[in-house]
Amino acid sequence: MSSLIAGEVYSGFEVIRKEYIREIESSVYTLEHQQSGARLLYVQNQDDNKVFSVTFRTPPADSTGVFHILEHSVLCGSGKFPVKEPFVELLKGSMKTFLNAFTFGDKTMYPVASQNDQDFANLMEVYLDSVFQPNIYSQPEIFEQEGWHYELPNSGDELIYKGVVYNEMKGSYSSPVTVLIDRIKKSLYPGTIYRHSSGGDPQHIPALTYEQFLEAHRNYYHPSNSYFYLYGDLNIEARLQFIHEEYLSRYTRKVMDTSIPLQASTGMTQLTAEYPILETETAADKTYLSLNYVIGTSLDRELNLAFAILKSMLMDSSAAPLKQALLESGLGKDVVAFYSDSMVQPMLGIALTHSNPEAKEEFVNLVRATLSRLAADGLDEKLVLAAVNSKEFELREADFSQYPKGLTYNMEVMKAWLYDGLPSTYLEYEAALTAIREQSSARYFERLIETYLLNSNHCSVVVLQPSQTLAGEKDAAVRSRLASYKASLAPAQLDELVLSTQKLLARQNTPDPAEELEKLPKLTLQDVNPIAPAGVPTVEVALDGIKVLHHEVAAGAIAYIKLYWDTSVLAAQQIPYLELLARVLGQLETEAYSIEELTSEIGITTGGIRFQNEVFGAGKSAEGSYQAKFSARIKVMQGNIGGSLKLLHELLYGSNLDNLSKLQEIVRREASGMESMLTQKGNEIAASRVLSYFSDRGMYEEQLGGVAYYRFIKELARSIDQQAEGLADTLKEICGLLFNTQNLTLSLTGTADSYAEFAAHVQELDLSRRVVESLPLLSAQGQAVNEGFMSASQVQYVVKGYDYKKLGFAYSGKLQVLKKILSLTYLWNTVRVKGGAYGGNLLLRRDGVILFTSYRDPNLLETLEVYDRASQFAGEYSADEAEMERAIIGTLAMLDQPLSPGATGRQADRHYFEQITAEDLQQERNEILSATAGDIRSYASLLEAVTQQNYFCVVGGESKLKSASGAFGSLEELVK
Repeated sequence: MSSLIAGEVYSGFEVIRKEYIREIESSVYTLEHQQSGARLLYVQNQDDNKVFSVTFRTPPADSTGVFHILEHSVLCGSGKFPVKEPFVELLKGSMKTFLNAFTFGDKTMYPVASQNDQDFANLMEVYLDSVFQPNIYSQPEIFEQEGWHYELPNSGDELIYKGVVYNEMKGSYSSPVTVLIDRIKKSLYPGTIYRHSSGGDPQHIPALTYEQFLEAHRNYYHPSNSYFYLYGDLNIEARLQFIHEEYLSRYTRKVMDTSIPLQASTGMTQLTAEYPILETETAADKTYLSLNYVIGTSLDRELNLAFAILKSMLMDSSAAPLKQALLESGLGKDVVAFYSDSMVQPMLGIALTHSNPEAKEEFVNLVRATLSRLAADGLDEKLVLAAVNSKEFELREADFSQYPKGLTYNMEVMKAWLYDGLPSTYLEYEAALTAIREQSSARYFERLIETYLLNSNHCSVVVLQPSQTLAGEKDAAVRSRLASYKASLAPAQLDELVLSTQKLLARQNTPDPAEELEKLPKLTLQDVNPIAPAGVPTVEVALDGIKVLHHEVAAGAIAYIKLYWDTSVLAAQQIPYLELLARVLGQLETEAYSIEELTSEIGITTGGIRFQNEVFGAGKSAEGSYQAKFSARIKVMQGNIGGSLKLLHELLYGSNLDNLSKLQEIVRREASGMESMLTQKGNEIAASRVLSYFSDRGMYEEQLGGVAYYRFIKELARSIDQQAEGLADTLKEICGLLFNTQNLTLSLTGTADSYAEFAAHVQELDLSRRVVESLPLLSAQGQAVNEGFMSASQVQYVVKGYDYKKLGFAYSGKLQVLKKILSLTYLWNTVRVKGGAYGGNLLLRRDGVILFTSYRDPNLLETLEVYDRASQFAGEYSADEAEMERAIIGTLAMLDQPLSPGATGRQADRHYFEQITAEDLQQERNEILSATAGDIRSYASLLEAVTQQNYFCVVGGESKLKSASGAFGSLEELVK
């Protein structure tokens, strides 16, 4: 790993600045390409999960979504790689750990990541060629497919709009949350780029012309407007040489002004808008009220870190004083808050959900009165300390879930770099955190409240009301506009539209020539490891009479503790209450602590305590078809393990479940939150429902998060004033049965020192040893109910599937290759490319589950027909050795994703419960490596058998579902 020298020039890149960032243990180099003006940041460290990205500053001038459409389109073929979908070909055959692109409000980012050196080089080359030499100039069909076009298969057909981004954003704008944030930005930034929808508003997308689309690329996709980023353990000089010689050497510096101006203070502005609900839905208690503030600029690192902490303190925890004041007021059912610092002027939003328009003034007055009281009386010292500690834990842990660490750092870098600040601004946090901590006892946060909230001259109130007619009005307006446009066309012009539709379809149906596919850089099977990753060893021991799984992982000073209670001790009617129990624990005072004290103690002592329900497949020797667990998860620093276990004991046995008013509040909040989620996650809702038809595990999970749970919690919320006491009794009974050592497995992920400390303090849990009886597991009815759930959405989520094991088929790693091929070849081409949906996928599990799914899909019956034809595609599948090799490599990439220490422990737990051994994983890998086109063809019978069972569910627009009503066993409203 070579080092660069400040002031030196490497392949045209001058090293402007070099610094060591202790917080991320990395040397950071800022470079500039002298000829083209391109900026480049290199974050050098020992991480083998390397990241590359190129980002462009792309301030939108309207809401046509031009930069979002460009983000999709440049990845559809380029000069070096003229295949239709190089992005998809990479998904098929790369060992990538990340591959995607993002459109933000003011920038477009193209990141890739891989642990394989050759693969990383390949990904870089394809992405660089895509952004600088896209085929969009010679192939207008790319714009039509990814953006929008007029679809007219025959001159007598109805004219419609079609396009991937168009339908993606129709789905996005069906969510009140999307509409709310869009209107908040319009209210706060009426004179800047942030008033526009960078993703594209469906009402405005069809106004974008092909010429404007190309002009946007010419103007903004130039090296002088670019920000390159490289991260990890790589040969930096070789990477710089490649970027220079292959791309940047062709360009000269260009004077361009893409700066993003600041919005002048607006005072207090007010805006009222609407979002769609069904005509039959009641509009009462469905208004969103939001009070919003602009907070300084993104270049102030300390201010933005402080406000992230303050937002958490005021609104996120169970003891958050502003949250509690709003909930106790009865003005709404739930409150949410967000703080966004990924724009030149960050914003804070405080929103009340499930309210009514007439509550606006009282809502605003209550927020201001509460903030005034807090500023005058002072914030609780322990609450402040807990919030600061929690943020520090989060920063030091640096666990970014599905994102590689280097990619998250890339996003953090852009928060200052894009606005001409130092790229390292957001990689460093120690100085800002120290300053905040030192000042926190001297009215630091109180002054922030006074200065930026109470005395703000740049804020807004947004009222987002439900409309029972808006969806129909929009649909009618679009149909009328299209009908009028069609009527205005001469016969020759209609023929031209038909020809254009056919031309696009012909392109979509024409396979890439083999010689063009061969131009893509690729790995071979010699580049991948035939040995399955070893994973982390699990040592099973007994401590204090409890089974403990120890996973020794280099997690530094952090320990990850999990407790799994088997829920088979509960009766079927008690299962839905488990999800509510997971919400209740930690939100009630206990015998030893008030809710404020409890929240503070958790924040000071731990990195968080979380309760959730988890379901695992049955192990080889387990009875039944699944294992259901209620789990507690603790993240904690060494030295605090004993204290964290004491706190958990207090939560389990000391929570005041007789606090009926608090239970009522939690139930109402849970019902409103679930209702909001239904329309945003239609694919998950439909998938859960289909699984509940035929899968015992699916039936169980449906009681905890699907339509069944929504109906349970909605009905409970309606009658909670009368049922609170009975609810308390039920939760107490469940806790008495559940929280015992008899049905418990403990897990500790961390170092040997963490385990030793844990073993020395495990008795602090002091768990009950009551003997309880296991009961039969919940089981599915095995009927194809085939429900359609209607919402005000403008798109559909179509799911179909069954259990292939019930049909006599066995699991093999070759099925994972089938999943890859069907998802990225068949479903991508039929559901997404030709159908216009945002996505189509195949879900396949070891336990027998196979599901076809679509996401933000304009179609319904057509998509079900696509699923039914999957067996024909498989039966006729032919692929040469190179194509099969790509599919195998891409399949292995799904299995070889690097995991954080916490995620490593969770995966080891799952393997333990499901009795998946190292030998099983190696066998699966061997089966994947040996997969052939003949194997894929052999699965045609499996796919045909699955689809013939005809188990499906659809969540989508009312008119679309009603027009296909004959296909459903039942048709009803999603939200009741």
